[in-house]
Amino acid sequence: MPFWNKTIAAPRWIDMIFPDRTPRYLRLTPPDEPPVPAELSPPVRLTSADAESLAVFWRENYGDEDWYMDATAEWVDTYLRDTGVIVLAIYCYAGDMVGTIVSTPFSGERTLTSNGGELDHQKMRVIEGLCISKKWRSKGIAGYLIGIMDCWTSRSGPAAHLWSREMPAAPLLTTAISTDTYAMVKTRLLEPSLGCEKMAWTEFLGFWNSSAAGWVHGNGGGGGRIVATKPVNRANHLDVWIIKKRREVEGDPRKVVVVLNTRRRAIPGDEQIYEVVWCGYLVAGRLLPNGDGRGFRPFIESVGSKYSNSILFVSSGRLGGEARADWPVPWRFGRSGVHSWHIYNYMPPAFGGCEIIAVREEL
Repeated sequence: MPFWNKTIAAPRWIDMIFPDRTPRYLRLTPPDEPPVPAELSPPVRLTSADAESLAVFWRENYGDEDWYMDATAEWVDTYLRDTGVIVLAIYCYAGDMVGTIVSTPFSGERTLTSNGGELDHQKMRVIEGLCISKKWRSKGIAGYLIGIMDCWTSRSGPAAHLWSREMPAAPLLTTAISTDTYAMVKTRLLEPSLGCEKMAWTEFLGFWNSSAAGWVHGNGGGGGRIVATKPVNRANHLDVWIIKKRREVEGDPRKVVVVLNTRRRAIPGDEQIYEVVWCGYLVAGRLLPNGDGRGFRPFIESVGSKYSNSILFVSSGRLGGEARADWPVPWRFGRSGVHSWHIYNYMPPAFGGCEIIAVREEL
Protein backbone atom coordinates (compact mmCIF):
# COMPACT_ATOMS: atom_id res chain seq x y z
CA MET A 1 0.00 0.00 0.00
CA PRO A 2 1.55 3.37 -1.02
CA PHE A 3 0.96 4.95 2.42
CA TRP A 4 3.53 2.68 4.09
CA ASN A 5 6.15 3.46 1.45
CA LYS A 6 5.90 7.23 1.89
CA THR A 7 5.93 7.71 5.66
CA ILE A 8 9.06 7.94 7.82
CA ALA A 9 7.20 6.20 10.67
CA ALA A 10 7.12 2.79 8.96
CA PRO A 11 9.99 0.38 9.67
CA ARG A 12 12.53 0.13 6.83
CA TRP A 13 14.75 -2.65 5.56
CA ILE A 14 17.73 -0.98 7.22
CA ASP A 15 15.94 -1.32 10.58
CA MET A 16 15.94 -5.08 10.07
CA ILE A 17 19.64 -5.22 9.18
CA PHE A 18 21.09 -3.07 11.95
CA PRO A 19 20.20 -4.38 15.41
CA ASP A 20 19.42 -1.11 17.20
CA ARG A 21 16.32 -2.21 19.06
CA THR A 22 16.21 0.73 21.47
CA PRO A 23 12.51 1.26 22.23
CA ARG A 24 11.46 4.53 20.62
CA TYR A 25 8.94 6.21 18.40
CA LEU A 26 10.13 6.47 14.81
CA ARG A 27 8.46 9.86 14.36
CA LEU A 28 7.84 12.38 17.14
CA THR A 29 6.03 15.13 15.23
CA PRO A 30 2.45 14.91 13.93
CA PRO A 31 2.15 13.99 10.24
CA ASP A 32 0.76 16.30 7.59
CA GLU A 33 -2.91 15.74 6.92
CA PRO A 34 -3.45 14.04 3.54
CA PRO A 35 -5.79 15.66 0.98
CA VAL A 36 -9.34 14.37 0.90
CA PRO A 37 -9.91 12.15 -2.18
CA ALA A 38 -11.94 13.67 -5.01
CA GLU A 39 -15.73 13.41 -4.72
CA LEU A 40 -15.55 12.67 -0.99
CA SER A 41 -16.18 14.78 2.10
CA PRO A 42 -13.80 14.91 5.11
CA PRO A 43 -14.08 11.95 7.49
CA VAL A 44 -16.18 12.07 10.64
CA ARG A 45 -15.94 10.17 13.92
CA LEU A 46 -18.92 7.85 14.32
CA THR A 47 -21.01 7.58 17.47
CA SER A 48 -23.67 5.24 18.79
CA ALA A 49 -26.19 7.06 16.60
CA ASP A 50 -24.41 5.53 13.60
CA ALA A 51 -24.49 1.93 14.83
CA GLU A 52 -27.16 0.69 12.44
CA SER A 53 -25.72 2.32 9.33
CA LEU A 54 -22.23 1.06 10.19
CA ALA A 55 -23.53 -2.48 10.72
CA VAL A 56 -25.26 -2.40 7.33
CA PHE A 57 -22.11 -1.08 5.64
CA TRP A 58 -19.93 -3.81 7.15
CA ARG A 59 -22.41 -6.57 6.33
CA GLU A 60 -22.45 -5.49 2.70
CA ASN A 61 -18.78 -4.63 2.19
CA TYR A 62 -16.56 -6.20 4.88
CA GLY A 63 -15.52 -9.62 3.62
CA ASP A 64 -14.06 -11.68 0.81
CA GLU A 65 -15.14 -14.36 -1.62
CA ASP A 66 -15.34 -16.97 1.13
CA TRP A 67 -16.60 -14.97 4.13
CA TYR A 68 -18.70 -12.00 5.22
CA MET A 69 -18.97 -9.98 8.43
CA ASP A 70 -22.10 -10.77 10.42
CA ALA A 71 -22.35 -7.25 11.83
CA THR A 72 -25.23 -6.09 14.03
CA ALA A 73 -25.94 -2.65 15.45
CA GLU A 74 -25.66 -4.00 19.01
CA TRP A 75 -22.20 -5.45 18.35
CA VAL A 76 -20.68 -2.45 16.53
CA ASP A 77 -22.04 -0.17 19.24
CA THR A 78 -19.70 -1.84 21.75
CA TYR A 79 -16.90 -0.13 19.80
CA LEU A 80 -18.72 3.15 19.13
CA ARG A 81 -19.55 3.81 22.78
CA ASP A 82 -16.01 3.01 23.95
CA THR A 83 -14.35 6.43 24.25
CA GLY A 84 -10.91 4.93 23.74
CA VAL A 85 -11.86 3.58 20.30
CA ILE A 86 -11.81 5.88 17.26
CA VAL A 87 -14.11 4.90 14.38
CA LEU A 88 -13.85 7.13 11.31
CA ALA A 89 -16.04 7.03 8.23
CA ILE A 90 -15.82 8.88 4.94
CA TYR A 91 -18.79 9.67 2.71
CA CYS A 92 -19.40 10.68 -0.89
CA TYR A 93 -21.26 13.87 -1.68
CA ALA A 94 -24.48 11.89 -2.14
CA GLY A 95 -24.29 10.94 1.54
CA ASP A 96 -23.39 7.26 1.13
CA MET A 97 -20.77 5.73 3.38
CA VAL A 98 -17.67 4.92 1.32
CA GLY A 99 -15.09 3.67 3.83
CA THR A 100 -14.30 3.08 7.49
CA ILE A 101 -11.25 2.65 9.68
CA VAL A 102 -10.93 1.88 13.39
CA SER A 103 -8.11 2.52 15.87
CA THR A 104 -8.44 0.45 19.04
CA PRO A 105 -6.20 0.32 22.12
CA PHE A 106 -4.09 -2.84 21.99
CA SER A 107 -4.42 -3.39 25.74
CA GLY A 108 -6.81 -2.33 28.46
CA GLU A 109 -3.79 -0.95 30.31
CA ARG A 110 -0.11 -0.43 29.46
CA THR A 111 1.84 -2.39 26.85
CA LEU A 112 5.31 -3.75 27.65
CA THR A 113 8.02 -4.79 25.18
CA SER A 114 11.02 -7.03 25.80
CA ASN A 115 13.41 -4.34 24.53
CA GLY A 116 12.41 -2.14 27.47
CA GLY A 117 9.43 -0.25 26.07
CA GLU A 118 6.40 0.76 28.13
CA LEU A 119 3.47 2.47 26.43
CA ASP A 120 0.24 3.87 27.84
CA HIS A 121 -2.83 1.99 26.63
CA GLN A 122 -3.83 4.93 24.40
CA LYS A 123 -0.36 5.01 22.79
CA MET A 124 -0.18 1.41 21.53
CA ARG A 125 -3.14 0.89 19.25
CA VAL A 126 -4.38 -1.43 16.51
CA ILE A 127 -5.57 -0.41 13.05
CA GLU A 128 -8.57 -2.54 12.07
CA GLY A 129 -12.03 -2.19 10.57
CA LEU A 130 -10.51 -0.88 7.31
CA CYS A 131 -13.34 -1.39 4.85
CA ILE A 132 -14.00 0.26 1.49
CA SER A 133 -17.29 0.13 -0.42
CA LYS A 134 -17.10 -2.35 -3.28
CA LYS A 135 -17.99 0.50 -5.65
CA TRP A 136 -15.07 2.68 -4.52
CA ARG A 137 -12.13 0.30 -4.30
CA SER A 138 -8.75 0.80 -6.02
CA LYS A 139 -9.04 4.60 -5.73
CA GLY A 140 -6.50 5.16 -2.94
CA ILE A 141 -9.16 5.56 -0.24
CA ALA A 142 -7.66 2.93 2.07
CA GLY A 143 -4.31 4.71 2.12
CA TYR A 144 -6.04 8.01 2.80
CA LEU A 145 -7.96 6.57 5.75
CA ILE A 146 -4.78 5.15 7.28
CA GLY A 147 -3.10 8.52 6.85
CA ILE A 148 -5.94 10.47 8.40
CA MET A 149 -6.17 8.04 11.33
CA ASP A 150 -2.45 8.57 11.85
CA CYS A 151 -3.21 12.30 12.16
CA TRP A 152 -6.10 11.79 14.59
CA THR A 153 -4.13 9.54 16.94
CA SER A 154 -1.03 11.77 16.86
CA ARG A 155 -2.78 14.96 17.98
CA SER A 156 -1.77 14.52 21.63
CA GLY A 157 1.70 13.19 20.90
CA PRO A 158 3.21 10.23 19.05
CA ALA A 159 1.36 6.93 19.02
CA ALA A 160 2.27 3.46 17.80
CA HIS A 161 0.01 1.16 15.82
CA LEU A 162 -0.08 -2.56 15.20
CA TRP A 163 -1.99 -3.93 12.25
CA SER A 164 -2.51 -7.42 10.91
CA ARG A 165 -2.73 -8.76 7.40
CA GLU A 166 -4.06 -12.02 6.03
CA MET A 167 -2.30 -13.13 2.86
CA PRO A 168 -2.33 -16.26 0.66
CA ALA A 169 1.32 -16.99 1.50
CA ALA A 170 4.21 -15.49 3.43
CA PRO A 171 6.26 -13.06 1.31
CA LEU A 172 9.97 -13.71 0.91
CA LEU A 173 10.90 -10.20 2.10
CA THR A 174 8.80 -8.42 4.69
CA THR A 175 9.07 -6.04 7.64
CA ALA A 176 6.40 -8.02 9.52
CA ILE A 177 7.27 -8.60 13.16
CA SER A 178 5.63 -12.04 13.06
CA THR A 179 4.03 -14.35 10.49
CA ASP A 180 2.08 -17.53 11.24
CA THR A 181 0.41 -20.10 8.98
CA TYR A 182 -3.24 -21.04 9.45
CA ALA A 183 -4.84 -24.44 9.84
CA MET A 184 -8.61 -24.89 9.79
CA VAL A 185 -11.13 -27.59 10.56
CA LYS A 186 -14.87 -28.14 10.41
CA THR A 187 -15.85 -28.54 14.05
CA ARG A 188 -18.47 -31.20 13.33
CA LEU A 189 -15.60 -33.51 12.32
CA LEU A 190 -13.76 -33.18 15.63
CA GLU A 191 -13.82 -35.92 18.25
CA PRO A 192 -13.16 -34.79 21.85
CA SER A 193 -10.63 -36.77 23.86
CA LEU A 194 -10.13 -34.50 26.89
CA GLY A 195 -12.48 -32.96 29.38
CA CYS A 196 -12.74 -29.18 29.28
CA GLU A 197 -14.77 -26.51 30.99
CA LYS A 198 -15.18 -22.77 30.68
CA MET A 199 -13.36 -20.40 32.99
CA ALA A 200 -15.16 -17.22 34.00
CA TRP A 201 -13.75 -14.17 32.24
CA THR A 202 -13.29 -12.30 35.53
CA GLU A 203 -11.21 -15.19 36.89
CA PHE A 204 -9.05 -15.31 33.75
CA LEU A 205 -8.65 -11.53 33.86
CA GLY A 206 -7.37 -11.72 37.42
CA PHE A 207 -4.80 -14.39 36.55
CA TRP A 208 -3.62 -12.41 33.50
CA ASN A 209 -3.36 -9.07 35.26
CA SER A 210 -1.25 -10.55 38.05
CA SER A 211 1.02 -12.55 35.73
CA ALA A 212 1.55 -10.55 32.51
CA ALA A 213 4.38 -8.28 33.65
CA GLY A 214 6.54 -11.34 34.29
CA TRP A 215 6.19 -12.58 30.69
CA VAL A 216 8.09 -9.74 29.05
CA HIS A 217 11.53 -11.22 29.55
CA GLY A 218 10.46 -14.86 29.53
CA ASN A 219 11.13 -17.45 26.85
CA GLY A 220 10.15 -15.55 23.72
CA GLY A 221 11.76 -18.00 21.34
CA GLY A 222 14.68 -15.62 20.83
CA GLY A 223 12.53 -13.10 18.99
CA GLY A 224 11.28 -10.81 21.74
CA ARG A 225 7.79 -10.08 23.02
CA ILE A 226 5.09 -7.42 23.04
CA VAL A 227 2.76 -7.93 26.01
CA ALA A 228 -0.67 -6.48 26.72
CA THR A 229 -1.03 -6.22 30.48
CA LYS A 230 -4.85 -6.36 30.41
CA PRO A 231 -7.05 -8.41 28.03
CA VAL A 232 -10.04 -6.77 26.36
CA ASN A 233 -13.36 -8.61 25.96
CA ARG A 234 -15.48 -5.67 24.87
CA ALA A 235 -18.42 -7.59 23.36
CA ASN A 236 -18.00 -10.84 25.32
CA HIS A 237 -16.87 -12.69 22.20
CA LEU A 238 -13.94 -14.42 23.91
CA ASP A 239 -14.37 -17.83 25.56
CA VAL A 240 -11.78 -19.15 28.00
CA TRP A 241 -11.48 -22.95 28.28
CA ILE A 242 -9.44 -24.91 30.82
CA ILE A 243 -8.73 -28.63 30.94
CA LYS A 244 -10.61 -30.45 33.68
CA LYS A 245 -8.59 -31.69 36.61
CA ARG A 246 -7.93 -35.41 36.42
CA ARG A 247 -6.19 -35.56 39.77
CA GLU A 248 -5.48 -33.25 42.67
CA VAL A 249 -1.78 -32.48 42.36
CA GLU A 250 -0.31 -29.28 43.77
CA GLY A 251 1.20 -27.20 40.94
CA ASP A 252 -0.09 -29.51 38.20
CA PRO A 253 -0.21 -27.42 34.97
CA ARG A 254 -3.63 -27.14 33.35
CA LYS A 255 -3.88 -26.12 29.73
CA VAL A 256 -5.88 -22.99 28.88
CA VAL A 257 -7.19 -22.01 25.45
CA VAL A 258 -8.97 -18.78 24.47
CA VAL A 259 -11.33 -18.85 21.47
CA LEU A 260 -12.62 -15.80 19.63
CA ASN A 261 -15.97 -15.51 17.89
CA THR A 262 -14.73 -13.56 14.85
CA ARG A 263 -18.25 -12.65 13.68
CA ARG A 264 -17.19 -13.86 10.25
CA ARG A 265 -19.36 -16.38 8.47
CA ALA A 266 -18.35 -18.73 5.71
CA ILE A 267 -19.48 -18.51 2.08
CA PRO A 268 -21.07 -20.92 1.26
CA GLY A 269 -22.44 -22.73 4.29
CA ASP A 270 -22.87 -19.74 6.60
CA GLU A 271 -20.88 -21.45 9.36
CA GLN A 272 -19.69 -19.23 12.18
CA ILE A 273 -15.90 -18.82 12.15
CA TYR A 274 -13.94 -19.10 15.40
CA GLU A 275 -10.21 -18.72 16.05
CA VAL A 276 -7.85 -19.84 18.80
CA VAL A 277 -6.12 -16.64 19.91
CA TRP A 278 -4.17 -17.74 22.98
CA CYS A 279 -2.77 -20.92 24.49
CA GLY A 280 -1.12 -21.29 27.86
CA TYR A 281 -1.13 -22.91 31.27
CA LEU A 282 -2.46 -22.28 34.74
CA VAL A 283 0.21 -23.42 37.19
CA ALA A 284 -0.07 -22.91 40.94
CA GLY A 285 -2.27 -19.86 40.51
CA ARG A 286 -0.13 -18.28 37.81
CA LEU A 287 -0.96 -17.98 34.13
CA LEU A 288 1.84 -18.76 31.67
CA PRO A 289 1.88 -18.39 27.87
CA ASN A 290 2.57 -21.58 25.93
CA GLY A 291 6.28 -22.04 25.37
CA ASP A 292 7.24 -25.66 25.86
CA GLY A 293 6.18 -27.22 22.56
CA ARG A 294 4.25 -30.06 24.19
CA GLY A 295 1.36 -29.60 21.80
CA PHE A 296 -2.22 -28.39 22.21
CA ARG A 297 -3.98 -30.28 19.39
CA PRO A 298 -5.95 -32.82 21.50
CA PHE A 299 -7.17 -30.10 23.83
CA ILE A 300 -7.99 -27.73 20.97
CA GLU A 301 -9.97 -30.49 19.26
CA SER A 302 -11.92 -31.11 22.47
CA VAL A 303 -12.65 -27.39 22.82
CA GLY A 304 -13.52 -27.04 19.12
CA SER A 305 -16.08 -29.83 19.37
CA LYS A 306 -18.11 -27.54 21.66
CA TYR A 307 -18.79 -25.20 18.72
CA SER A 308 -21.28 -27.14 16.61
CA ASN A 309 -21.33 -26.78 12.83
CA SER A 310 -18.65 -24.09 12.76
CA ILE A 311 -15.16 -23.52 11.38
CA LEU A 312 -12.17 -23.25 13.72
CA PHE A 313 -8.86 -21.61 12.79
CA VAL A 314 -5.56 -22.30 14.56
CA SER A 315 -2.20 -20.75 13.71
CA SER A 316 1.35 -22.11 13.77
CA GLY A 317 2.60 -19.75 16.47
CA ARG A 318 2.97 -21.12 19.99
CA LEU A 319 0.25 -18.83 21.31
CA GLY A 320 -2.11 -19.60 18.43
CA GLY A 321 -2.09 -23.37 18.90
CA GLU A 322 1.14 -24.53 17.23
CA ALA A 323 -0.61 -25.88 14.14
CA ARG A 324 1.62 -28.13 12.02
CA ALA A 325 1.61 -29.55 8.51
CA ASP A 326 1.50 -33.08 9.93
CA TRP A 327 -1.77 -32.55 11.79
CA PRO A 328 -4.03 -35.35 10.53
CA VAL A 329 -7.30 -35.11 8.60
CA PRO A 330 -9.77 -33.42 9.10
CA TRP A 331 -7.28 -30.59 9.68
CA ARG A 332 -6.22 -28.58 6.64
CA PHE A 333 -2.91 -26.81 7.10
CA GLY A 334 -1.55 -24.03 4.88
CA ARG A 335 -4.63 -23.75 2.66
CA SER A 336 -6.06 -20.68 4.38
CA GLY A 337 -3.06 -18.41 4.06
CA VAL A 338 -0.94 -16.71 6.69
CA HIS A 339 -1.47 -14.09 9.37
CA SER A 340 1.19 -11.42 9.87
CA TRP A 341 1.56 -8.63 12.40
CA HIS A 342 3.20 -5.30 11.48
CA ILE A 343 4.13 -2.29 13.60
CA TYR A 344 4.06 1.43 12.82
CA ASN A 345 5.93 4.30 14.47
CA TYR A 346 7.72 2.19 17.06
CA MET A 347 10.87 0.08 17.14
CA PRO A 348 9.87 -3.50 17.99
CA PRO A 349 12.06 -5.92 19.92
CA ALA A 350 12.45 -8.05 16.77
CA PHE A 351 11.31 -8.55 13.21
CA GLY A 352 10.04 -11.91 12.06
CA GLY A 353 9.91 -13.79 15.35
CA CYS A 354 8.29 -11.38 17.80
CA GLU A 355 5.53 -12.88 19.96
CA ILE A 356 2.39 -10.78 20.38
CA ILE A 357 1.01 -11.77 23.78
CA ALA A 358 -2.51 -10.40 24.01
CA VAL A 359 -6.11 -11.48 24.20
CA ARG A 360 -8.45 -9.11 22.42
CA GLU A 361 -11.40 -9.08 20.09
CA GLU A 362 -10.49 -8.27 16.50
CA LEU A 363 -12.55 -6.64 13.80
